[in-house]
Amino acid sequence: MPAITFDRFDGGLDLRQLQSSADANRLRTLRNAYITTGRTIKKRPGMKKVANMPTNTVGIFSGIDGLFTFTSDVNSPKTAQGIDGSLIRIIAVPYNNDTLQEIVHVEVFNGNLYVAAKYVGGDVKHHYISGDDPKAYLIDDANCPHSRSFIKKSGKMFAIKDDVVRFSATGNARDWTTEKDAGFLPVSLQQSVNNKPTALGEYQDNLVVFFEDTAQIWQVDANPANHRLVTTVPIGTVYQYSHANMSNDIFFLSPSGFRSIAVQAFSTNMMDNDIGSPIDTIVKDTITSIANNNPRMMYFRGGGQIICFSGNIAYVYCFSRSSKISAWCKWEFPLSIDNATEMDSKVYLRCGNNLFVLDEKTKTDFDTYGIDAEIELPFLDMRQPGILKQFTGVDIAAYGDIEMSFKFDARNPELETMPLYLDNDTRSMPRIPVEVMATNMAINIKNNSDGDFELAAITVYFERMSGFGV
Repeated sequence: MPAITFDRFDGGLDLRQLQSSADANRLRTLRNAYITTGRTIKKRPGMKKVANMPTNTVGIFSGIDGLFTFTSDVNSPKTAQGIDGSLIRIIAVPYNNDTLQEIVHVEVFNGNLYVAAKYVGGDVKHHYISGDDPKAYLIDDANCPHSRSFIKKSGKMFAIKDDVVRFSATGNARDWTTEKDAGFLPVSLQQSVNNKPTALGEYQDNLVVFFEDTAQIWQVDANPANHRLVTTVPIGTVYQYSHANMSNDIFFLSPSGFRSIAVQAFSTNMMDNDIGSPIDTIVKDTITSIANNNPRMMYFRGGGQIICFSGNIAYVYCFSRSSKISAWCKWEFPLSIDNATEMDSKVYLRCGNNLFVLDEKTKTDFDTYGIDAEIELPFLDMRQPGILKQFTGVDIAAYGDIEMSFKFDARNPELETMPLYLDNDTRSMPRIPVEVMATNMAINIKNNSDGDFELAAITVYFERMSGFGV
């Protein structure tokens, strides 16, 4: 009896081809799961609650020696205690008796935090957390941009101000005025249409200045005389912190999808495949919703993953050069993610006044919601196109509970068999019977248990029928 085994899922979520013509390793659905370095599919980590955050605080940041959150109340306690007894430091960033609404961005500069804070009144202000007096944290230099987008580079702080990018004196985040040390980059002079920078990033030790439709790559130095424009790439972003660095490259969310500076800088063809090409269809269809939820990207070093959070959705890119893995997946959470940060190879998520950690050992979200993982392969003809087949059985190499069903008409993918309910590896048992007659078939797998789940291989058994499919 003919049989075929599918055990390479390294393509991840990939919608570039039709569902009836895609390769077996290019999944049509990969929700709440990810591709491992062993090319298996594993359910995402669960959300484990670690702290009830004080109601007068916002944001979460890891740096220097632990986790930090922020408040505008100078009389607030200095620490908050996590459920496990760990301490979270509370930093006051007051401004004109206004209430803190959002922590836009935080960097560590010379061993201290540099913070952009937004207040209920609408003002954004920069603070440098040095010393013991919170009222002295506010940067009072008249040339400080006090804008949402800033970055640390070459011993300076760089921040957007209208149509230029201003920079501080070397080693002094409070000084934005000293001649021949502080100053600005005339980035708008290099633009022909959109001349207002939107975001700042880093690429191969260079500064990236994003615009709506382009990006400029600048060589910057502690000595401003050495600043120079290196090149311009023909794609940009309007989302201030939807970019992250990985493998000496910078990935970012553009209105066209997820892109990388490396590909755009050395290609003259906008149709070339880029990092986000496999999921362009999804991103373009939902870009308005993504934009409305303040997308933020981070590189999770502990998992080798780029994660872009937008509301309760995360687009995750799993990458391993040694294992030849470059695969997308989509995660859904029961709560909207306000902030995310990494500490000790773990991702911490702030949702309202709750702080969670993504924990591989936790198989539910805050001990309440099961993680609804779903995988769907494309319609596969078992390498025998046009031949009618009687699919007679299936085996799986997996761990955990599985709900498996089969789609048998690519013209009407809503047609689906009743599910089979399987448990763990079935290869040591008699073959699991399947009753489907078709030329090709798509396999759908779900797991919504409170336990672990990992899929390594699927074997399909079938018989060739005497006629051709009609």
